[in-house]
Amino acid sequence: MRRPFLDPDCHSRWTTQKGAAHVTDSYAAFAQTIWHITDAVDLTTGLRYTYETKSGYFDQDATGASLAGLTAAQQAAARAIRTRYGVRNFYTARTEAGRLSGQATLSWKVAAPVLAYATYARGNKFGGLNLANITTTGQFAANPVIRPETIDSYEVGTKTTWADGRITANVAAFWTDVKDYQTTIVDVERNGVSFFTNAAKVRTRGFEADLRAAPTRWLTLYGSGTYDDARYISYANAPCPIEITGRTLCDLSGQRLPGVSRWAASAGGEVRAPLGVNFGHDAEVYAGSDYSYRSATNSTASLSRYSDIPAYALVNLRFGIRADDGRYDIQFWGRNIANSTYYLSRAANNTGAVTATLGDPRTYGLTLRTKW
Repeated sequence: MRRPFLDPDCHSRWTTQKGAAHVTDSYAAFAQTIWHITDAVDLTTGLRYTYETKSGYFDQDATGASLAGLTAAQQAAARAIRTRYGVRNFYTARTEAGRLSGQATLSWKVAAPVLAYATYARGNKFGGLNLANITTTGQFAANPVIRPETIDSYEVGTKTTWADGRITANVAAFWTDVKDYQTTIVDVERNGVSFFTNAAKVRTRGFEADLRAAPTRWLTLYGSGTYDDARYISYANAPCPIEITGRTLCDLSGQRLPGVSRWAASAGGEVRAPLGVNFGHDAEVYAGSDYSYRSATNSTASLSRYSDIPAYALVNLRFGIRADDGRYDIQFWGRNIANSTYYLSRAANNTGAVTATLGDPRTYGLTLRTKW
């Protein structure tokens, strides 16, 4: 509930109170088949049918002192001020839909260590209800129902295993199209109202690779990397960044999608050595390290420059003793040992303040695990 507002011109109080609730029911049935076309070629298919219903309401009440004792001009001024703080608004909404999703994967055992595959998948992100303070009647009516997203994804790649399983190397290329992308828009026909709806088409494409190796029983290594070109393909009625004034909406078509780094990588490893009997159990001592990197990204849908998150890298270390049978594990660890300053999110508001959520600084700790 907002605090009562005292209008200094007409000396009247105005209070708004909001409430919303929703209920979701979901049902699904699925099936999967595998066709061994030849000894080396398999076709795996799957279908899933999902049916969902969602219902809810939005209720905003507005109360205040009577304006009967004011002049007509004062009443008009008071109503204009009250409108900015909220007016009576109530509506109900319901949506129901059945959606079919599935996938088909063709795999080919090219040779003993090499498996090639190609996959197509159709997925859905069900719609929802926009239970916010929007207008649902009259000239500027907005639909409170959000349509489902349709997701078409394609992937080709290879999975390989070498040196009697001690080395695995995988590489893949991917392409995903999202239609009816669910996001925020600003609608100039509705007095610049910003609300959640279907407004855009999104595409992500790129490649990824990972390598894991265990050259000896006491050493494991890993590394992975991803390139992801994620963009708004169409997003004409987008909210403008806060630094742009005098415009109600901006066209972000072709711009990068927020929250997705173009490059991401990780690497690490662990070395172990036998310790003999310790605390009544055969045990080993171990030490490991993990490195991760993310290139720059943005954390808001409007892609404001005040929401830019610079690239950062983190290094973690660990050292410990553990029983071979898992009875206990005593681990000393350090995270972000270089004490890098990095952001999880950043945003600006119309007061001029820029707020951010920082990632954890250098942190050390001790973890004890046991099972019986």
